[in-house]
Amino acid sequence: MSFFHVSTLEFLSKTYPPTLTVEQVSEITSEQPQTIRNLISQGRYRVPSFKIGRKRVFRLLDIAEFIDQQLLADPSHPSKRKPRRGRPTKVEQLARRAGTPRSVPSAIGA
Repeated sequence: MSFFHVSTLEFLSKTYPPTLTVEQVSEITSEQPQTIRNLISQGRYRVPSFKIGRKRVFRLLDIAEFIDQQLLADPSHPSKRKPRRGRPTKVEQLARRAGTPRSVPSAIGA
């Protein structure tokens, strides 16, 4: 079974249209619709939106970018991990040795 990387935009575009309502954004971001409306009215919502008639809509592209930014800003993201302190584990030692030529001192008199 082969797994491949699917971008956030590709994933969302299979389920949602190019423009989203507040309720659809709420489903995607797990925020309450009223919270989104309140932040928009205060000018503090982090995703740009616009109106079509009386309806507030968001571009799917902007929502996908917002999700990707949140992922990278997450302190638990693997790219943000600090190196461990102390002695390396056996796995780390073996990986380091495999990457560099091994120099073993000769135990037999040379």
